[in-house]
Amino acid sequence: MNNLMVIDGIEVRRDVHGRYCLNDLHRAAGGEQKYRPKYWLDNKQTRELIEQLFTEGGIPPSEQNQSVSFFQGGSDTRSLARAPVNTVRGGAEQGTYVCKELVFAYAMWISPSFHLKVIRTFDRITSAPQISSGMAADKMQAGVILLGFMRKELNLSNSSVLGACQKLQEAVGLPNLAPQYAIDAPAGAPDGSSRPTLA
Repeated sequence: MNNLMVIDGIEVRRDVHGRYCLNDLHRAAGGEQKYRPKYWLDNKQTRELIEQLFTEGGIPPSEQNQSVSFFQGGSDTRSLARAPVNTVRGGAEQGTYVCKELVFAYAMWISPSFHLKVIRTFDRITSAPQISSGMAADKMQAGVILLGFMRKELNLSNSSVLGACQKLQEAVGLPNLAPQYAIDAPAGAPDGSSRPTLA
């Protein structure tokens, strides 16, 4: 599952091992102080669940594994890849990353409505048709080339180009980052849909 996960306009980052960033989930849930990931991780029930995940994942629970820091970029990358929790301190990817089961548990701890929102987001992502990243990149590149050609040769208006870009984003599974509308230039403007053609 390589699809982008977005909840209420907040992208939930993933680490190289596929875990989800709790800090992003916290922001998506409204960012209330009382729901900070730190408080959830300190919860006895959460610690028991993490211990169970460590045991099932083949990593025996130890005092080190049960601390809040869990894994902080240690040298054993095999253990890190199987760890249900990893805390990254500093840098652009700073945050606490957790496996899917812990994402659901954290969402349930926040509220029933947020829990349902997270479950439905996961369902939508996993039920969406999978497109290989290479295939998506090829489709995107072909679409951009075709759109550039059509804009130049067919003198497409700004709103037509915007509509095509939005459809292209949707076709390759990108979030819609474009504005909702474009203003076409009036007649006499140096650029836009109303410029005179030589045809």
